[in-house]
Amino acid sequence: MNKKMILQQDEYVLTTLTGLLEIFDGMQNIYFGELFLTNKRLYLVSNKLINIEKSFWFEEEMIDIEHSTLVVGEHRITVRWAYDGNPHNLIREFQILNVNV
Repeated sequence: MNKKMILQQDEYVLTTLTGLLEIFDGMQNIYFGELFLTNKRLYLVSNKLINIEKSFWFEEEMIDIEHSTLVVGEHRITVRWAYDGNPHNLIREFQILNVNV
């Protein structure tokens, strides 16, 4: 990642993943980028083809509905293909957050 992620004072990164991500919130969008899981949000950074930075804050509903789909509020985030990182670790950490929130 070329740009440093700005964290809140009490926020820390649990795990990261680089790959192809599909996000659905009424519209389907597909990005190749980095997905950061912190104790407060999922944070997407994509600088391939389009530049996007997006935070999915855990103030709303958080659930996992399939083996590779994470739900935060109205957003369904599916890991389609991992280039770098461990998707099973990211999903496991996400599930642990669901229990503790």
